[in-house]
Amino acid sequence: MTFPRKSRRLAGKQIPVLLSCLLTLPAMAAEEGKPEAGGEEAVSMAPVVVSGSADHPYAVKDTAAATRLPLTLKETPQSVTVVTRERMDDQNLQSTRDVLDNTTGIYSYAYDTERVVFTARGFVIDNLLYDNVPGASVNSTGSVDETIDTAFYDRIEIVRGATGLLSGAGSPSAAINLVRKRADSRTFEASTSLSAGSWDDYRAVADLSTPLTSDGDVRARVVGVYQNRESFQDLYSKEHQAFYGTVNADLGPNTLLTLGYDYLETQPQGNTWGSFPLFFSDGTPTDWRRSITTATDWSFWNKRTETQFAELQQRFDNGWSIRSTLTHRDFGGDLALFYVYGFPDPVTGEGLVPFAYRSKESGQQNSLDIYANGPFELFGRKHELVVGATGSRLKQRGYVYAAPDSLPDTGNFFEWDGSYPEPDFADTADLITHITTDQAAVYAAARFSLADRLKLIAGLRHTKWKTDYFDIYSDDRAYVHEHNPTVPYAGLIYDLTPQWSAFSSYTEIFKPQNSLDREGRFLDPTTGQSVEVGIKGEHFDGRLNTALTLFDTRQDKVAVTDAEIDPDTGSPYTVPGRPALAASVAVDGTRSQGFELEASGQLAKGWNLSVGWSNFELEGPDGEAIRRYVPRTLIRTYTSWNPQGAWNKLTLGGGVNWQSKSTAVPIETPTGVTSIEQRDVTLVSLLARYQVTRNLSLQLNGNNLLDKTYYVLDEYGNLYYGTPANGTVTVNFRF
Repeated sequence: MTFPRKSRRLAGKQIPVLLSCLLTLPAMAAEEGKPEAGGEEAVSMAPVVVSGSADHPYAVKDTAAATRLPLTLKETPQSVTVVTRERMDDQNLQSTRDVLDNTTGIYSYAYDTERVVFTARGFVIDNLLYDNVPGASVNSTGSVDETIDTAFYDRIEIVRGATGLLSGAGSPSAAINLVRKRADSRTFEASTSLSAGSWDDYRAVADLSTPLTSDGDVRARVVGVYQNRESFQDLYSKEHQAFYGTVNADLGPNTLLTLGYDYLETQPQGNTWGSFPLFFSDGTPTDWRRSITTATDWSFWNKRTETQFAELQQRFDNGWSIRSTLTHRDFGGDLALFYVYGFPDPVTGEGLVPFAYRSKESGQQNSLDIYANGPFELFGRKHELVVGATGSRLKQRGYVYAAPDSLPDTGNFFEWDGSYPEPDFADTADLITHITTDQAAVYAAARFSLADRLKLIAGLRHTKWKTDYFDIYSDDRAYVHEHNPTVPYAGLIYDLTPQWSAFSSYTEIFKPQNSLDREGRFLDPTTGQSVEVGIKGEHFDGRLNTALTLFDTRQDKVAVTDAEIDPDTGSPYTVPGRPALAASVAVDGTRSQGFELEASGQLAKGWNLSVGWSNFELEGPDGEAIRRYVPRTLIRTYTSWNPQGAWNKLTLGGGVNWQSKSTAVPIETPTGVTSIEQRDVTLVSLLARYQVTRNLSLQLNGNNLLDKTYYVLDEYGNLYYGTPANGTVTVNFRF
């Protein structure tokens, strides 16, 4: 089964073309380092204030996402993307999935309507941070939470590659850092937006800031979101509620206390669980309409997250500062799911097998993070240092309510409307998952000025990691294991000119695994390493950033089934004392190589853009390509233009996202094994906004305007349809 037009693989000889594109891009605008005629100089922002501004709509002054040291993108020796508040507003990016699906080098797929997986360089993204403090990934996917509402955040920072210095355990993919909105305003400010979109998608957002004392030393900010929408998929709807509140208090000239709380709840109805049947019983493809669903009218998957945090920051006259953050997070889920599998008869629509599931889940995470950073002098030169310690405990529990041993037949699937009888689930639940994970770490990183043009960033993190693990689906016994890894960080930056720098870096990360070998011992954690080299540019007083990164990312000590034969049994080895559990061995050699080319910022007054082009090749230990369901090449582009003069109330924009072909894993059909290929996909989006008055604007966003029909694949042979053409109208008020 194929879709139109095959993509062409990018060869190594195209790297010079990338360099040429990167080096000539700034020439499209005014002379570097100077403001445009009639324009304004770039605004210098204080370190704790959001770096984005009206003069830097798609760019930031600095970020600490990679090392905790406040560095410009040109000074950061890793591949980094920052999605600003202005860009999120322009593109109407409402969730983390919306943002990441428009980020250079990031790709997402889903098992169903509620379980989304993000990847970078072919590896799953499992590191999520809030203001640089690590949070928890989603237990059902092992990836970051796609439902997080962007209304709470001023910007979202994505650091690709191995990020163990700040993230701790994880894959060598990327780390997503959510930078919260702050109560910075000493005057009353308010904004609200009301939007209506395709499939009865209604959303309201309010954002209010106000001083709580006459001198403005105590300030508050609250953000509220309500959304209710249906879908192009039959039966599916989702209600979404979110609230965020924070207070900033100046306890002294150099002391800032921040308190915050957020709440997020999603309530989907008629959600799917897994994919739909792909083949009929005679082996022909089903080719369902895009609105196909296997959900029932009683299925749901409710999720809730609640967070409280307190942060204290102390600045000193010598340039040093100390920041400590205490966080408590509660999360939970309540779900009733339905799934069908098999091969329906092409005439009668019968022959599918039903499966139902009912469970609840809960979790808590407590974390404490403290670090200090500032300058120091050594050998007559000025350097920077950050030292810190962090600790967290994550508890997760899951319970299942048993379903009846037999379920009614699904009947003719051609007439499926979701009115399947809800099973009589058990009244009491059984524990299926109980996991407690403790992490404690100390880390340090320094930026050494070796020469006026040459900087070295070196860091080290030592982690104590321990888990008490029970999951009935992987093993029927609880066990405890721990590891104490140390991971390094090294980066070298050389300033070629005031606008250009060359860099190289080496980073690591580790990820514990629960597999046991033939001796009954836990395998060592997987290790990830990223080597990056490239060039970066900072143009027009920081209003435009460019970067070309070449990377070599590897993952070693990956658990696979031990295929050797036990001479005592004549069968493959099992874990001692657990005859039903196959033994595992660690294998080295998973390798991803490629490039990421990116430009973001302001080319001219009123003209903003973000352009990203990425490509990788992922191979297993035997040198064969793996995970072909993830497209190898991605192009992400978006631009907005606000003309000057008589048309200055109008903003126009749009973008094109392109991905190369992807191929599903081999799939069993009634007539044999086959593979599904999705050829390259082009998605077009548009923006039109009109500033009716100083405080009122009307905005129109459109997505997939070519109405491209395409599949999204996963590693299990599931697939689902991408979202058809859709649009949203938004009314924005500011006071």
